[in-house]
Amino acid sequence: MIPERLLRLQQRLEQLMREPWHSYDVPGRWVGNESPVTFGGAPHYLYHQLERILQRIAQPRPSSRSAVSTVVYNGMVRHITAWQHGPHTEVDGWCSDGSFAKLTALLPYLADAGVTVISLLPILDRGVVGRKGTLGSPYAARHPVRLDPSLAEPALGLGVDEEFRTFVDACHALDIRVVVDVVLRTASIDSDLVPHHPEWFYWVDEQRLDECGGTLTAPALAPDDLQRAKDLVEQGILSGLPTPPRSYVDLFTAPPRRVERDERGWLGVGANNRRLRIPGAFADWPPDDPQPAWSDVTYLRLHDHVDFRYMAYNTVRMFERNLERPEYRHALLWNLIAQVIPHFVRVHGVDGAMIDMGHALPADLRHRVIAEARHARADVLLWEENFTLGEASRRAGYDATLGYLPFDAHNNEKLRAFIHRVASGNIPLAYLATPESHNTPRSASREGGIERTLCVWTLLRLLPKGIPFLHAGMELGETTPVNTGLGFTTEELDDIDSESLPLFSPAVLPWQGQQTIIDKIAKLNAGITASEWHRHTTDDDVIVPIGKDAAIGYLRYCGTSHHAVLVLTWLTNSAAHVEIEIPDDVETLGISDVVSWNHQQGLLDWQAQPYGTLVLAALVTNASRT
Repeated sequence: MIPERLLRLQQRLEQLMREPWHSYDVPGRWVGNESPVTFGGAPHYLYHQLERILQRIAQPRPSSRSAVSTVVYNGMVRHITAWQHGPHTEVDGWCSDGSFAKLTALLPYLADAGVTVISLLPILDRGVVGRKGTLGSPYAARHPVRLDPSLAEPALGLGVDEEFRTFVDACHALDIRVVVDVVLRTASIDSDLVPHHPEWFYWVDEQRLDECGGTLTAPALAPDDLQRAKDLVEQGILSGLPTPPRSYVDLFTAPPRRVERDERGWLGVGANNRRLRIPGAFADWPPDDPQPAWSDVTYLRLHDHVDFRYMAYNTVRMFERNLERPEYRHALLWNLIAQVIPHFVRVHGVDGAMIDMGHALPADLRHRVIAEARHARADVLLWEENFTLGEASRRAGYDATLGYLPFDAHNNEKLRAFIHRVASGNIPLAYLATPESHNTPRSASREGGIERTLCVWTLLRLLPKGIPFLHAGMELGETTPVNTGLGFTTEELDDIDSESLPLFSPAVLPWQGQQTIIDKIAKLNAGITASEWHRHTTDDDVIVPIGKDAAIGYLRYCGTSHHAVLVLTWLTNSAAHVEIEIPDDVETLGISDVVSWNHQQGLLDWQAQPYGTLVLAALVTNASRT
């Protein structure tokens, strides 16, 4: 059945197409072409794509989802479909940056690639004060649930809420789920919550802040205190944590008596007319984290204790036990935070949330957030932005965690070690199977480029509990990072103007570039879902690592049938003749595109090309293995 919103969109576009418009250019890949395509106007392009969506909705599709059918596509709305459509685009009232309408129009491209989940970085209204770059970070949320109005097409006239709901309805009609990043423990320094609840924010003396250069950096602990803080946290002892120097603590004050607005944002007026400001934040752990301070984002003050009114590791993440008591909690703020995900589920129909730094919330608040989300929708997807892969995330109630593959997948030995960890059964919950994220270097920028990216992604794609994850642009060979948050060397950081990056300023993906692996990804995904093995696999499958030197791979045995799959990669830039021993009771059945292999008497013989991949369906003749 066609959703009502898509029919209303169709009618609106038909109206708009009767009006005169300037020509509108789009990359060929958006419409299934090799070369760029010019439409008579933006409404003509959107209508063309909507017709493709409606045709697809009318086609019968299998509705079952197996353990390996999920494929996630992730990115920023304003970045994914940014394009220079023509010199008159914005004059006509259409976006050059991405919008929900243009992302809706991209759905045929994503569906053809086998994408079943779209994961969006924050889509919230952004703060203005202290902005990095020209657009500002999507993590500088001015309000925890209000959508960014710039993500809607002005000429379409639907408004951002309706445009987003139309996108969600279109996704659901194509059996694609929608997951949104939620920002729960930070806000923009010009947050709309400030005049109503100044007590929810940290305040510092304006004059003393100016003396510090206007930017607040993490307080420096004495070497002995720094080591003691790390030791105590490692042991789980959060009582008597070392505190920042008195000179830093004295920068902070009680919330102001009243709040005004001026050219620098919110001005708090305290006792004796003392002028107060909300400071920008910084990386909270470890206390000596070298990341630059944030000019547009501040931490929410989740507690109110006269001795802990400062912003530091022991008040915003490793909560000191003397602070983390019920009587000191800002109950109304906790109530608001706990209702953010239910709001997106009930109002916009989303299917899940990635909780930004969810493990850094107080334990009781985290439990409430997860419980309220499950109450709103029992099958809601809850992912955690945590760079570890541990039992604590499973116990907390998350379905999946980001994990550490974006940091390790470029290293052959660490990649092999991860496969051995999977084989040992030491994977407590699902993880994002990806060699990159929006905070790390692009996989294609590393040695081996896009060829190695495809090789590694295929290797990770078929591991149990892995959620195959494509960060927008990865399939296009993009080398410019979205952000430089994690995993960069000092030399790499010196060569990058961080404020020009897509997280903060306009940027366009290489949609018309010569390199792309999307067709190979689509073919792999289609082959998997069409295979007999796909119908028997579960996350309880047994993994047996195979390979040596640059050959890294595994056999994945289905626990309830004789079916298996063999995945082998050659992670180096030279061709070679590779011989790999595999169990005698495994009979390989075939492979698409690659013919330079032979298997007999327990020996797999493969003429591997640089960064080559071998994926074989197999049968296990020894019933004891299943």
